[in-house]
Amino acid sequence: MIGRRTRIAAGICAYNEQDYIVYAIRAIYDFADAIAVSVSTKPWSGGGELPDRTLDLVREFPDPAGKLRIQTGQWTTETDQRNANLEMVRGAAEYYMIVDADEIYTREGLSRLRSYVAWRPHIGQFRMRFRTYWKTNPFYVIDPPEPLKAYTITRVRPTTRFVGLRRTNERWRRAIPRRVVECHHFSYARPNESVLRKIRSFSHRGELVPNWYENVWLRWDEDHSLENLHPVHPAEYKRAVPADIDSLPEVMRDHPFARWHPPEFDNRWCLGLDLPRP
Repeated sequence: MIGRRTRIAAGICAYNEQDYIVYAIRAIYDFADAIAVSVSTKPWSGGGELPDRTLDLVREFPDPAGKLRIQTGQWTTETDQRNANLEMVRGAAEYYMIVDADEIYTREGLSRLRSYVAWRPHIGQFRMRFRTYWKTNPFYVIDPPEPLKAYTITRVRPTTRFVGLRRTNERWRRAIPRRVVECHHFSYARPNESVLRKIRSFSHRGELVPNWYENVWLRWDEDHSLENLHPVHPAEYKRAVPADIDSLPEVMRDHPFARWHPPEFDNRWCLGLDLPRP
């Protein structure tokens, strides 16, 4: 693959992800050679809320290069949906990159990522580190960074398939250094009602810390010193500290959740000062 541009397709599997999906697509549109979006009409755990505007937003997204491939359906498991998503771009690229609807990238990081992958054709799967965000208006970030190194990119061959939530049957795996690229993860940077919907429907619902929403999520608004914040593995989110808006991926700097910035406050919320919330 060296000597020519390595083709990478992006795959998004979504259910009621209107908060961020447009920004996730915007961030990777120029980078990806094809973008498969699978929108489920119900969560993997069953039941669920009424559909939000996720599908409409994807269909309305400007696609001058004809990269978007969209499907809707119902899948029993996340792995089933991921394999269906992979089939939409098999043959369109040498690699498939998982991009959840709340995972955003910087332009510079994606540029380095393509070169890093291209120079390692023997690697079947790549794992990536995450920069994880917490709350909105303004954003906070988990500190220190969570230890998660999630499978994100897989080589694609005729026999490639997902055998786990993010893992394929491709052999030889490698973790990408944070200095090359990191995923900016906004899974818990949502309004209260969105977080409540998320924990009711996501695949880890049965592993949730008892009363996490009341005792951790809501309580944190009154006590920013609260620690051990993760809803399933508490110690992985040690604490949350203010995020500088300039450190956000470019597409996120005009997101409504980053806009609480009254002129009289300048950038003081980025400095961690205890300012009143709107």
